Amino acid sequence: MTLVWFLLFLFPYFFQPAQSAYNCTACENRKCPPLITPCSGSGRIAIDPCGCCRHCTRQQGDICGGPDWEYGYCDTYYSCAAINGTGSVEFPNIGVCKDMPGTIRPSYYAEDDDENCPEQSGCYRVMGTCDCITKRTCIADFSMSHYMPLYCDPQFDDPYNEHLFHFPCSSYGCDIVDNQCICEKSTCDRTFQFKDEQSCYKVIRDRQCANVTCPEVKPLKCPRDSLASNPYTPYGECCPTIHSVCTCNFKLCNSSCPRGKRKVMAWKSDGVAGRCCDKFLCLL
Repeated sequence: MTLVWFLLFLFPYFFQPAQSAYNCTACENRKCPPLITPCSGSGRIAIDPCGCCRHCTRQQGDICGGPDWEYGYCDTYYSCAAINGTGSVEFPNIGVCKDMPGTIRPSYYAEDDDENCPEQSGCYRVMGTCDCITKRTCIADFSMSHYMPLYCDPQFDDPYNEHLFHFPCSSYGCDIVDNQCICEKSTCDRTFQFKDEQSCYKVIRDRQCANVTCPEVKPLKCPRDSLASNPYTPYGECCPTIHSVCTCNFKLCNSSCPRGKRKVMAWKSDGVAGRCCDKFLCLL
């Protein structure tokens, strides 16, 4: 009987996940850097899986992850992968955005659920009507944030009625005020110092870093099966705090045999630069 109770006591521990969920710092205790747009790459904006900070999605070779996802979330086409290894990064470690072998991206929006991300709601415009849903996602690719009759109701889907709706002329831009970028919409007759946040913040950074000399870093030469990650410089800093590292570029690996031949594995990749690709024989 004692043995039975002992086994019942251990039972929950055998079935716990290998890695417990990472507990994010409460949003009110975090300071998010400004969202500087327009974003490079796809131009998408993400909210970190903690649900706190908005930032441009990270592209191939960019640093990602980290405590509270402070280094960012990868674009739809990439995974936040371990720097060394063949799987996703284990948080709160730092990873690199890249293509991962065997990763299938959903092609239909309703399937795009990421259990690591917060719930977001919005609408997709399909065939003149709107499909409004709530899903777990860090990249809100909705056509609109809520139901809008002007765009969602078929009775308004008539190009000949465009003259019924008046859209006032407006402009957008940024000015530097107290060494900060203040960006807003205004009437068309107003002029701004800068057309967008990116050009505005660039001037602030250039001023701040004009007399700063960053430590010299030797050029990084990676093996042919790898790529060098992009150095990471956080907002408000002049020099990279995370330098480039060599990480596998799995897109360069050939994983198939010619038609009619079977693949026999000789050596399995461990995901370390220089040993990125599986070694195998193609036999009849």
